[in-house]
Amino acid sequence: MFLVVFYVYFMMWYGFCFVCWEMNRNMESPMKKHLAGLLASMSLLATGHATAAVFDFAAIANGDITVSGITGEQGAASFVLTVDGITLTASALNGDYAYLDSFYNGNPGGLGVCGTLTGSAQCDPSSDDNVTFGETLFLSFDQPVTIDTTVMRNGTHGTSFTGNFELSIDGGAAVSYGLTNIFDTNLTGTTFAFYNPNAGGSSGVSNDQQFYLQSLTVNPVPVPAAVWLFGSGLLGLAAAARRKA
Repeated sequence: MFLVVFYVYFMMWYGFCFVCWEMNRNMESPMKKHLAGLLASMSLLATGHATAAVFDFAAIANGDITVSGITGEQGAASFVLTVDGITLTASALNGDYAYLDSFYNGNPGGLGVCGTLTGSAQCDPSSDDNVTFGETLFLSFDQPVTIDTTVMRNGTHGTSFTGNFELSIDGGAAVSYGLTNIFDTNLTGTTFAFYNPNAGGSSGVSNDQQFYLQSLTVNPVPVPAAVWLFGSGLLGLAAAARRKA
């Protein structure tokens, strides 16, 4: 995804620079001023970026905030959450449920997976609400995004981990990463599947091999939305330059 966006930007700038060079050869001074203004506007818009959106699952689960009408500890087939214009649909695979787990012993929980829900949408048993062995938490965004920071909590809402998690982006091959409290590797795509491969030992999967997603910090992938505007402006200047020639 990053390479596609980079290629689009490169080709756009290359085309603009080539057209501008050709036009500059036949332009008179007033026309050059118009071109300079157009390019300055393009530069300002191209370098601008939206404010990062923070999906704070722990705060939602604890009832501290309400996002898209959702607040408090609960499970569901999916949660649809919109923050700063970015919409996330969180679900679980293989018939499981996405689950928002609140604070435990004063520590935040977050978004996990539950196999069975009660009639009041609580996890049964209550200990089965994180992402444990064989479970997958599936996140789907309504647009390409870059996840800058992923904050995780272990099975007892602590910050120490052992083991790994596997991540598949946009249906690609899964990549293994070490579980950690603050995961700051940039992840770019539209869908993200977080899988727990830790089978544990003879006593089962330990708490530090399980995880919740406490929060995500997300940025939209820049898209050259103003291409048509600038293209129209350049075409207008080109036509004027030809008339002057």
